[in-house]
Amino acid sequence: MRKTRALLGATIAGACAITALPAVAATAAGPTSAATIDVTGTYYPVSPARLLDTRSGLGAPVAKLGPGGTLDLQVAGRGGVPATGVGAVVLNVTITGPTAGSFVTAYPAGQVRPNSSSVNFPAGWLGSNNVTVKLGAGGKVSLYNRNGHTDVVVDVVGFYAADNTLAGRGMGSRYHPHPPHRLYDSRVDLKRPAGSVIDLTMRHGGDNPHVRALIVNVTVVDPESDGFVTVWSGVGERPTASTVNFAAGTVTPNLAFVQTRPCGEADFSCGPAGAPTFRLYASAEAHVVVDAFGMMDDGTLVFGRRFQPMNPTRIVDSRIGQGVPAALGPGATSAVTAPAAMVQKDEDVLVLNATAVAPTRNTVLTIWPADWPDTVRPTTSNLNPVAGQTVSAAVLAELGPNKRFNVHNNAGTTDVVMDVVGRFYWP
Repeated sequence: MRKTRALLGATIAGACAITALPAVAATAAGPTSAATIDVTGTYYPVSPARLLDTRSGLGAPVAKLGPGGTLDLQVAGRGGVPATGVGAVVLNVTITGPTAGSFVTAYPAGQVRPNSSSVNFPAGWLGSNNVTVKLGAGGKVSLYNRNGHTDVVVDVVGFYAADNTLAGRGMGSRYHPHPPHRLYDSRVDLKRPAGSVIDLTMRHGGDNPHVRALIVNVTVVDPESDGFVTVWSGVGERPTASTVNFAAGTVTPNLAFVQTRPCGEADFSCGPAGAPTFRLYASAEAHVVVDAFGMMDDGTLVFGRRFQPMNPTRIVDSRIGQGVPAALGPGATSAVTAPAAMVQKDEDVLVLNATAVAPTRNTVLTIWPADWPDTVRPTTSNLNPVAGQTVSAAVLAELGPNKRFNVHNNAGTTDVVMDVVGRFYWP
C-alpha cells in the first residue's frame, strides 16, 4: 500500500501562493502521555540559528578551512539543539569564497571520515546545501575540506531524537511524503524584488492542524546580484540564517525543512485560516521557484515516518558503474535500487546527497519513486547543475514497490554520485 497523498491544483491569490492537499485517509492517533510516547526518530524544528561562520569567528577561530583540513563543530547544546538525546541534526551548510574546486564532507565527529561528500563546488562558488548528519562524540559534527581554502557557514534548522530522552518535550514530528508539486514560480509573472517577502500556504485539508513543517526545494533563478533567500515560519523577526545563497546570474537550488505557522497567526494575508504557512525573503532581485515534497506532522497522524541516521554511505557513482551503469545522457532515466542493508520496506524514504559531476550542458536532475504504474516524472527539479560544474543537493528519495527510485537527466551528459545519510521508515 502506498501511503502518500494525491495533490490537487494550485492557485495564487494576491501575495500568497496556495496549494491544496486532501486530508490523509486515516484518522489521527489518540492522545498519549509523556510516559508512554516513543519519540525516537521524530523531528523537532527550530528557528534557523547560526552555529558557524569562519569569517567572523563564530563557532571556530577566524580562518578559512584549508586543504585536507577538518573542523569539529559543537552542535549539541547550541541554537535550540538540546545538549543530550539528539541523534541527528538538519543543517544548512554554505560555502563562500573557495580558492579551488573542492568538496566539504560533514560526518559524525570521532568517526572515520567516509568516502562521501556533502557540498561540492567550483572555485569562487557561493552556495549552500541542506545536510542531515548524525551527531558524533560530544555532540559534534566534523567538517572536512578537500582542496584549496574556503569559508564555511553553518545554520541549524532542526534535530531528530535519538531515543526517549526528549519525551518530556512532547511528541516530535514524523515525515509524510507526497508527490512532488510546484508550489510557487515567480517566472509566470515578475522577479521577486530585492528585500521582498511573500507568504506561501499549502492547504492540507483536515490535516491542517497537524502540520509542523513543510519540505520544499527553493530554487533561485537568474538573480541580478549576489544574495540569499531565507525561509522561516513568519513568526517573529526574520532570522539571520540563510536558506539559499547564490551568485548573480546563476540557478541555485536548496532543500529546506521550513517550520510553518497556521494562517492567521501573522500580519500577512495568507489564505484559508489554519493552513500551514511560511514566509520567504529575497535579498536580491531574482526569480524564485518553490517545489513541495512532503510535510512533518505533530506526531499524531498514522503513516508518519521516523528517521534513522546513518554514517554517510555512497550508493551511486556512475563514473565506476556503481548504482547507475554509466553517465546519464540527454533525456535518460535510470532506476536506482536501494541496498538491502539500508531499507526494510517500500515505505522507506532515503535521505541522500545527490551530486552532478561535470555535466556537458546546463541541465536539470529529477528524482521520484520508480515502478508505480500511476506515477509519471514530475515537473519539479531536485538539482539544477551548470555545464562543467560539480554541484550537489539534498534529496528525499521515496522508494517504489521494488525499493527503487528514478533519476532523470534533462540535457547533455552528466555523471551522478549519491551518498545516503539516513532513512525515514514506517511504522
